[in-house]
Amino acid sequence: MATNASTTEHSTIRQWAEKHNGVPGVVEEATTANDSRPLAIIWPENRSDAKLREISWDTFFDHFELRQLALAYNTTDFKKDYEFVARG
Repeated sequence: MATNASTTEHSTIRQWAEKHNGVPGVVEEATTANDSRPLAIIWPENRSDAKLREISWDTFFDHFELRQLALAYNTTDFKKDYEFVARG
């Protein structure tokens, strides 16, 4: 059974991503302003995707806080069920 969780803790997000070889990134969209590009966790199998650009954890969390986001994720099926959601 899947277990859902959400967090705003930077250390938890980073540990979760790194445990599965993920790195912080943004989705490059030509029509999106630099400050509003969607955040992403880039998994090894997606690192060659031209639409994804790796960024530092500091930059990632700056945008994460600026947008007041939380990570909603599935603790048992880590890659398929995660998204960044508004805090609330």
